[in-house]
Amino acid sequence: MNLSQLYYFRKLSELQHYTKAAKELYITQPALSDAIRSLEKELGVPLFQREGRNVKLTRYGKEFSAYVHDALRELDKGIAIMHEYTGKLAGELAVGALYTITGDYLPALIRAYHDNFGEAVKFRVSQGFSLDLIEGLKDDKYDVIFAAKKEGESSLCFEPVVAHQLVVAVSKQSPLAFRRVLQLEDLKGMQVYTYRTGTPIGDEVDKLVTRYGLQVHQDYDDEITMGGMISTAPPNYCALLTNTIGLKPFNNLAAIAIDENEVPREFHSVYMVYKKEEFKNRALESFIDFTGGFVCPKGVLPDTDNQDSGPASPPSDIIGL
Repeated sequence: MNLSQLYYFRKLSELQHYTKAAKELYITQPALSDAIRSLEKELGVPLFQREGRNVKLTRYGKEFSAYVHDALRELDKGIAIMHEYTGKLAGELAVGALYTITGDYLPALIRAYHDNFGEAVKFRVSQGFSLDLIEGLKDDKYDVIFAAKKEGESSLCFEPVVAHQLVVAVSKQSPLAFRRVLQLEDLKGMQVYTYRTGTPIGDEVDKLVTRYGLQVHQDYDDEITMGGMISTAPPNYCALLTNTIGLKPFNNLAAIAIDENEVPREFHSVYMVYKKEEFKNRALESFIDFTGGFVCPKGVLPDTDNQDSGPASPPSDIIGL
């Protein structure tokens, strides 16, 4: 058993896909397969089992994984500390983020960070919903995440970095489509889609619609789903959602601002979240400090003043961006 095998095992246990794991490890898939087979032979137990084109941990693999992750995390900390003695800024940061910022804010942030500190620090970016991202951070899957705020997480630090505007999305055939500003009263009598409760954004919107007595369908998790439904729905349908890149693919939609006397323009905040007491290597500390002072360039984030929708790049993992 050697250190490389343990790193290979950790990566495969995270991605559960040989091709993807081999790509991120910069080795061939046969080399990865040979390393895992050798490790299983030495341990005398199967660590993975096939599940279609993917793999998943066996019960032995799950137990072994906990020890491997703990051991490698401690080793990585030691390496980071040794690098700090030489003043080197390097390593890889695992970042979890809402898809709503992986197409605009986050790439701009990482590019600006590299412009300031060089390319030595690599970023591995994964997407998820806020509650899952927070659990992943607590389980050491991520070094830092960008998510909505969850109350009661006293061990985590939440720093606001982006605020999204709540808008009304309608098809361009709707009689409301020509309006630049709406009051929530204008939505009465319409079929309104919005976020499901039990999520941070869903609970925020729920308080608002309850206050104004709106009848809504609270069944959705994201802007892409609602945007797709409204773009093909009759004119008396609309969605109450945040103005993010999720609306960009839909050329038949108009995103209309809501009167700021009813809803503040900065309605829903996205936070940079990290552990308060956890060890932070120099790369993570520098990224947290840089993000706290970063101002996203004008024109990067969506705005209802520019409703033209063009094709959007699909959100994807970012390696070394």
